[in-house]
Amino acid sequence: MNDQPSPVPPAPPAIAPSKRSGLAIASLVLGILGLTCIVPVIGAILALIFGIVALNRISKSGSQITGQGQAVAGLVIGAVGLVMIPMLAAILLPGIIQDRAARVKSQEMRCINNVKLIGLACRMYADDHDGKLPRTLDDLMPYTNNTTKHSVCPSAKNQNHYSYAFTGLTNVWGVSSDTVILHEIEANHRGKRTLLYDDGHVEQRKD
Repeated sequence: MNDQPSPVPPAPPAIAPSKRSGLAIASLVLGILGLTCIVPVIGAILALIFGIVALNRISKSGSQITGQGQAVAGLVIGAVGLVMIPMLAAILLPGIIQDRAARVKSQEMRCINNVKLIGLACRMYADDHDGKLPRTLDDLMPYTNNTTKHSVCPSAKNQNHYSYAFTGLTNVWGVSSDTVILHEIEANHRGKRTLLYDDGHVEQRKD
C-alpha cells in the first residue's frame, strides 16, 4: 500500500475583479439630461460620444470592464434627444416668434398713444397761450397727469430720458398738417419713429 500523500491540485489563477465603466454611466446620465432638455444639445452629443468610447473599451477589456447596457442605453437616449431637439424647435419657435411680434406691436401702439396724449396736451396748451406750442415737454405738466410716463417710449433702451422732442419747425399749433412738430428721438420701432403733426394726427414712419 502506497502511503505517499496525493498531490495537491494547483490553485486556480486569480481572476481580476471587473469594474463598471464610468464612461458608460456618464453616457446614460447625459442622455437622460439631454432628453429632459436640461442641457439638450450638449448632453445628447456627449452621451453619444461617451457611449461609443465606453463600448469600444468594454469590448477590448476581455470582460474586465462592464456597463455595456448603460452605454447602449446612453447611446439610444442621446440619439433620441438629438432627434427631438429640432422637433421641439419646430413646435416652439412659431409661438416664440408670434409672442415677440405681439409684444413689438403692443409697444408700437403704446408709443403712438403716448404721442397722441402729448398732442392733446399741446392743443390745450395752445388754447391757453394764443395758439403757441410749448418749447419743452415739461411745459405740458399742467395738462397731463404724468408727463414723464407718457414721454418715454416702452421700446426705448434708455427709460430715464424723454423719448420725444419738439422739432422747432413751427411754434404755432394747427397751421399745417404736413409739419412735424414732435418726433421720436430714436427709431425704436424696427427703424420707424413716431411723429406728431401740427394738426394733431400721429404716424410712424421710417427715416
